[in-house]
Amino acid sequence: MTHFSQVQHSNQVRNGFTLVELLVVIAIIGLLIGLLLPAVQAARGAAQRMQCQNHFRQLAIAAHNYHDVHQELPAESYFDGTFFDPDEDKIDEAHTSFRVRLLPFIEQAAVLGIIPESIENLALIPVPTFFCPSNSRRIVDIGCIDGGNRYASHYYGIAGAIGNDPFGRPYTFDDQQRKEYTHAIRPGRAFLGPFANTGTVIIGGEVSLCSITDGTSNTFLFGEISWANYGAHYNWVRGTVISNRQQFTALASSKGIAHNFPINAGKHNEMLQIEIAGEIYDNVPVRGQGAGHGVGGFGSNHVGGANFARADGSVHFYSETTETTLLMYMSTRNGKETISQ
Repeated sequence: MTHFSQVQHSNQVRNGFTLVELLVVIAIIGLLIGLLLPAVQAARGAAQRMQCQNHFRQLAIAAHNYHDVHQELPAESYFDGTFFDPDEDKIDEAHTSFRVRLLPFIEQAAVLGIIPESIENLALIPVPTFFCPSNSRRIVDIGCIDGGNRYASHYYGIAGAIGNDPFGRPYTFDDQQRKEYTHAIRPGRAFLGPFANTGTVIIGGEVSLCSITDGTSNTFLFGEISWANYGAHYNWVRGTVISNRQQFTALASSKGIAHNFPINAGKHNEMLQIEIAGEIYDNVPVRGQGAGHGVGGFGSNHVGGANFARADGSVHFYSETTETTLLMYMSTRNGKETISQ
């Protein structure tokens, strides 16, 4: 009887896990999580990149539909070189971005049906198509008027190239910039210009698909500036920024591509150098509120590069190792550059 009791007691003890066994199980679970986490993150990143490309396709199709109606691609703005009255506290329709003109073509016409006190208040409404899913920050970095709580956009028009063409000649640019190329807004220097106009989404518009003599498959239409800490996003309504107080203008919805500004440059550099009409400008900001006033720090939170839409409506991912000369050549509509991709 005593022997049977001891055996029964021994069996009861062995029904549980020992501490060593629990530790082994926990270690195995931890190892499996460690192995699976990169795969989950990669799948999530791929899904975000695909969704971003879908947004680009929507915008590219919208631009083509806009072209069918207006016989031109949407303009960055219709800024005519004039400034507002110093007492004016709202933005004029002529200075709105290409995004506003595309609203009816991305099934967002209802947004235009809202009659705000100021057209800039439209930016109080988020438009999902204007956001890259890899960047959770969607509020502006730079407020206009009292616009600090307004929504931005991660997608920009391509205004053209800044620098020299393959023949050593400076690319042309819009001369409506009122200030020197650089202007001391605060400690440090904000780079305000120039207004590149060799691209597809430019001030004044008047760019038709048939005027893209380089070929629509060789010409950029839109690109993304969606990397974290860019720090220079205006609200999505803004086209040309006009300051009465300091008498300067800047581009807000289209950007030029410069030779020394590779994709994702802003992740690694705070300042870069560019050349304009034979003059070298050092310490041009790539991030922060001094950046983004005419030169684009294109890039994204996608691993290794960023998305661009071409004028033929196709969307492509460009590696951050892509030569900046290729980016510049792709940003002009009739530069006659030789492009090999």
